Amino acid sequence: MNMTTLLALPFALLLGACDQGHDSPRAGAAPPASSPDALAKAARLNADALGVIAARFLYAPDDPQQVSQDALNAYLSARDPWSGRLTRDEYARYRAVNDSGFGGIGIELERLRTGDTICYPEPRGPAEKAGIRAGEALVSIDGAAVRGKPLALIAALATGREGTAVELVVAGADGAQRTVRVVRAHIDDPGVIESDEGGLHVLKIARFTTSTRSLVAAALKGWDRHKPVVIDLRGCGGGSFFAALDTAMLFLRKGALIVNVTGRGGTHPYASTRTPDPSPHPLFIWQDAHTASAAEVLTGALVDNGLAVSIGEQSAGKGTRQDVVELADGSALILTTGTLSTPRGFAFDHRGLTPVRPLAPSSDTAAYARATLASQ
Repeated sequence: MNMTTLLALPFALLLGACDQGHDSPRAGAAPPASSPDALAKAARLNADALGVIAARFLYAPDDPQQVSQDALNAYLSARDPWSGRLTRDEYARYRAVNDSGFGGIGIELERLRTGDTICYPEPRGPAEKAGIRAGEALVSIDGAAVRGKPLALIAALATGREGTAVELVVAGADGAQRTVRVVRAHIDDPGVIESDEGGLHVLKIARFTTSTRSLVAAALKGWDRHKPVVIDLRGCGGGSFFAALDTAMLFLRKGALIVNVTGRGGTHPYASTRTPDPSPHPLFIWQDAHTASAAEVLTGALVDNGLAVSIGEQSAGKGTRQDVVELADGSALILTTGTLSTPRGFAFDHRGLTPVRPLAPSSDTAAYARATLASQ
């Protein structure tokens, strides 16, 4: 089995630029209840049941594999909104999202624990140009309902060849549905955007990718070390778990704890393995209700280690980790395998991170800048 790691749910997902972790973890030992004998017995019972269904059920399936697929998805989604199974074709499309010929629709998605999926179109991206509005719920893609489905599967459904079209059904706050046709296009990595806000150096991270660390490091090189630096994580839904770790290591001393991941095999601490360049910059983090997952990992690491002051709203509280496990037939399982906690041991799933300097919801950038200047 092959395994990769996701920490992007709410996915930092542009449906065409989907981030996976690297340096995948090894599976932990199964508990006694999942012994080989118990698993073999369950497999035999399932095979017997499928045989009876195929032979006697009035609505016998054309493809017994679909029964297994539906059963696995029903079991996983009933227990965890982030887990599910991808068919071989879905997984192949999911893995291909970064291929040069594939395009996306330029939309970030937030999965609610109710199973609903909320749209946040990228500025000037294909979805925004087609008329998708922030806050609308995604109902279906090309006729396939998406409620309760893993975000990786939604990415597979929405991704395709550049220039081809996809039909989305979305619903507004009043429940009224409409169909929108979006033409897929190449989606650039938003990278790290530098700006000046009220005399403050601001680095905006839209999502964590393999290039985030190097882009942040390059941006910091030319700055006056005695002036504050703001890392703007508002609206950042996450991204690559390991990219968040790498970015944290730009600031943390070697050996400093970044995050704890607790799974069935116990708790695994992730600590900085590098010695950063001297960086006396006063650090501030801007967060809001959509700051999630990998963005919360970076926030917790810098705040708990006393290197940054967080400003804004309570963060989203997406503190679990997902692994993508490829199966023998080319399909894959997306499984929640651990919960996250900050260096001081605060488990932020369902709870979020409380900012050191709270602001009213929906405060504008000027309010964030004023609060930052007042906190120096």
